[in-house]
Formats: sequence, structure tokens, C-alpha cells
Amino acid sequence: MLHQRTTGLTATQFATLLTALAEHLTWVKPDQKPRRLTLAKALKVTLLSYRQNITQETLAHFARVSQPTISRTINTIEQALLKVLKPLEKSLEKRLNVPGSLVIDGTLVPTWNWRSLGKTNFSGKHKRAGFNHQVICTLDGRLLAITDPLPGARHDAHAFRAHGLEKLLDSSTLADKGYVGLGLAAPTRRKPGQKLTKEQKRNNRVINQLRSVVERVIAQIKTWRVLHSGFRRPLEVYRRVFSVVRGLLFLAAGHPL
Repeated sequence: MLHQRTTGLTATQFATLLTALAEHLTWVKPDQKPRRLTLAKALKVTLLSYRQNITQETLAHFARVSQPTISRTINTIEQALLKVLKPLEKSLEKRLNVPGSLVIDGTLVPTWNWRSLGKTNFSGKHKRAGFNHQVICTLDGRLLAITDPLPGARHDAHAFRAHGLEKLLDSSTLADKGYVGLGLAAPTRRKPGQKLTKEQKRNNRVINQLRSVVERVIAQIKTWRVLHSGFRRPLEVYRRVFSVVRGLLFLAAGHPL
């Protein structure tokens, strides 16, 4: 259990990932000097950086190496993990091809760097910069999909259309008021000067109760603190980091490599 809290994976999942990583990456080469970290320690450091969002200086202190060594290690392992976790990547069409009602909601992954892209990534709703992702799950809380990043300034309705979700989701999908008018089952908005009827209020309560499951799914996603407490690294590597963490989320959920 301690292993899972620190790295996000069980001991068995960690071992499986380590074995797959060793098949894709030659960690120690004959013509190079020995690395300061073993492959297992390098993988653990990388997972810790995602799961706990610990600074590289802190990781270097505990690993008894320099910060540049940690930086090089994470970059090397990260690029290899992209290939290792490739089998877990599926199209939205395949991921959402399941029976029953689904639930969708948007979430913002905050970033520390907001100046480089000006207002592009700044979310007026959350009052901070970040990237917009759409999260889709089943009514029993099984994560199905997390969409690729869009600028945080884009609202959920825009993201819904940008990812082509109107072709994949219908009126059986539950959503909040940010998706009104998109053909989903969303609460009724009160018009200015009018009151909601008792039936509309009752329907709103039912929808809100059912769709609350996606909030718990998002909270579970953000136990990977790099997606919650602020992305510190250069924004040009965000998509790569997100792709790796998304793969780790599905691996942790029990999807086989």
C-alpha cells in the first residue's frame, strides 16, 4: 500500500512497468560510464515527480545525486515511457464505445508558467493559467477517457466541439450547465425573470446527483499531483508529461500493457 501511495502503482504494476521499460531502453551501455541511479531507482524518481510533484532539487537530495542528474533521468525515462505505455492509448471512439449512460465534465490542470502564452492559457473561471481537459466516465465511476490538452481560456463547450465529442455522446450523457445546448442531459437554466418549475427543479437535482460521480473521478485523477498542484516544467513538454501520466492512470486502473 505504501508503494502505491508514493508512486501511484502497486508493487506488481511497478514491476511490470519496469520489465517493459527494460525491454525498450538500454540503461547501461558498455561504452559509457555507469549511471548514478539504477533503472528501478530512475523509474521510481520519475513516478515520484508525477505522483507527488516534488521539485527536482528535493528528489536530488533524497536520491543523493545532483539536480541536473535528476533532470536528465526524468527526461530519459519519460521518453521511454511514451513508447512503453503506447498500447494503453486508444481513440475516443473506442474508449467511449460502451453501453449505458456516461458522464462528462471539464477540469483545469494549472501551470505555473503563464507569461509565455499570455492570455491563451488563462481561465477566467478558475482565475489561473492551465490546460483544459474533458473527463468522461461511467455512472459507476469507471474512467473512460481524458482528452488531450486545450488552452485553459477555452470553455468546456468549445472543448466538447473541438474534440468532436458531439459525434460520440448523446442525450444519455450527463453534464453540467456548461454543456447546455449541446444535446446532452444537462440541468435546466433559469431564465431571467422566470422561476424553474417543480418538475425542472426535480430533474436538476436528479441530474446533479448522478453526475457527481465525475467529480470523484477527477479528484482521483488529480491524486497525481503534477496535474493538480501546478505544472512547473516548460510548457513545451506538458503534452508529453500528460500523455505519460494518462497512460499511468489507466495502468493503475488495471488496464494491461
